[in-house]
Amino acid sequence: MCKIFKIIIAAFLFVSFAVAPSIATAQGYKGGYSTKKENKRERALKPAPRVFSSKLISTAQAEKLDVIYDNLFVSLWGYAATDFVYQKKLYTLIEPEKFQLTRYSKEFSGDLNASMDNLNKNYKKMLADIENAEEKYLEIKKGIKMVDHEILEPLWTEKISEFREKVDIYFKMEHKFLNTYKNLVGFIIKQAGSYYYKASDQRVYFYKFGGYQFYGQSIDKLRKISYEQRKLLKTIAPANINVKH
Repeated sequence: MCKIFKIIIAAFLFVSFAVAPSIATAQGYKGGYSTKKENKRERALKPAPRVFSSKLISTAQAEKLDVIYDNLFVSLWGYAATDFVYQKKLYTLIEPEKFQLTRYSKEFSGDLNASMDNLNKNYKKMLADIENAEEKYLEIKKGIKMVDHEILEPLWTEKISEFREKVDIYFKMEHKFLNTYKNLVGFIIKQAGSYYYKASDQRVYFYKFGGYQFYGQSIDKLRKISYEQRKLLKTIAPANINVKH
């Protein structure tokens, strides 16, 4: 039940962010992600992909590895869901209508610091999840026939290495997103009110040359990073997440 809850929550938050309204000045990046509606609470979960059990004679033990491996994807999606919740908060703070008054650093610092703290905690938790999976692998391996080890050992190493690489790429994207946002906030504060909000256009205009260009390009960069994160996650969706192509 705990795993079902984690999957549903992660998918819900992930989709909610994907369809959130874009900032008026930003280029639109959209992804298509959804989950099948749960008709009944007891609806059976799909089995984990047979990454290991399809290759080994020790099927029962290998199926445990399939589940452990799939659970790593569930964990990453769960952590990503919290990142997207914070991203949505940060996007809200730079909506054009927020610039009707002069902006101050305290308006951004709370959510920005919380977002960075969330990133650091999620990364540490993800690494701990991988290490836990490695420990479980060693235990399960003891019950797998020796004839399977020649196939299992390089296969497990390959799959975990691939996953670690995806994890590093994802979290580097999130770090890049937050640094880009921090630089944008620094720029906004330095402008010291050299901007105004035009209600008829629902846009922000800057008095200084290049101000609007930097603002717009920065938001476009943020949106693109968010899009690339979702695109990456789409390639490593857990078994019970339905990804529309």
